[in-house]
Amino acid sequence: MNTALPADSRFTTARRWSLYAGVYALGCAALTALLLSDVLGLFADVVGLPPAVGMPLLATPALVVGALVWWALVERPDAPTYLRGAAFGLLTALLTGALWTAWFVAVWGLEMLAAGPVRLLVGFVLGAVAVAGVLVGLPITYVRRRSRRASAAAATANSL
Repeated sequence: MNTALPADSRFTTARRWSLYAGVYALGCAALTALLLSDVLGLFADVVGLPPAVGMPLLATPALVVGALVWWALVERPDAPTYLRGAAFGLLTALLTGALWTAWFVAVWGLEMLAAGPVRLLVGFVLGAVAVAGVLVGLPITYVRRRSRRASAAAATANSL
């Protein structure tokens, strides 16, 4: 008995889970931005984001970055392991932070990034979101692993 899904079905499921992961990363990034709003509010003001929507705008790159990183790390190798899930969270957080750091450099110049307090601020934020990223990568990996087992079990039961 072959319970493997057709290739196009696997692709559709992988794409759907990548989108789920992107939305999940956006939600986690928004929550993290809210928790770090005192520090990130200063950053949003410095790079010229409107105060009313600064925190949600800081989280938006996580939607695309999260979907792409999930696709590359978890779905493409077809192996949703907890290590890959933690790496998904870490890389999504760091790449999102790197995008905003690049925006800061584009607005203020590289020499401003080299200033002592700015380096400390960027390091603190990247460190905090890295830890949060590792932690938030694990629950979605758990859900993905459970959904794979359930779909494999359903296919086996239906094929009898």
